[in-house]
Amino acid sequence: MLDYTILADWEIGLARLTTSAVFCDCFLLRTKIPSAKVLTQCVMPHALNRLKTVAKEECRGANATLQCDGWTGENHHHLLGFMMTAQRKLHTVKVYNASRDPQTAEELLQQILEAISKIETEWGATVIACTTDASEKFPHLVVPDCIAHQV
Repeated sequence: MLDYTILADWEIGLARLTTSAVFCDCFLLRTKIPSAKVLTQCVMPHALNRLKTVAKEECRGANATLQCDGWTGENHHHLLGFMMTAQRKLHTVKVYNASRDPQTAEELLQQILEAISKIETEWGATVIACTTDASEKFPHLVVPDCIAHQV
């Protein structure tokens, strides 16, 4: 159902869109369109947990690279996204709301250390490179400069 939700371009808050109804009429005959509550509290969490389990199994024992990026949304929340590439696939490790934290190199390093720990313990992968300055704590890591910040 999650795949069909994405394909039909449903919006979570407005699950009964015209495109959703047309999609169901054409491809999923006699299918009741689930409510936003059912999608967000039942269908999606179940599907995401299944996908996360498969992804973790694929990454177990692999070498991984870690990258992070931060951004501030229109709602003034500062988010840090941590992604890992392993087995030629990109996976989201965590998205952290750093709005209440000081935006310093020390705080970012703390979040990077937590992401590395999560990758190694929960995902079973070995981090061999990180695109942020973690060289003092982990001299064995390859630490390439972030190209976007070199302009």
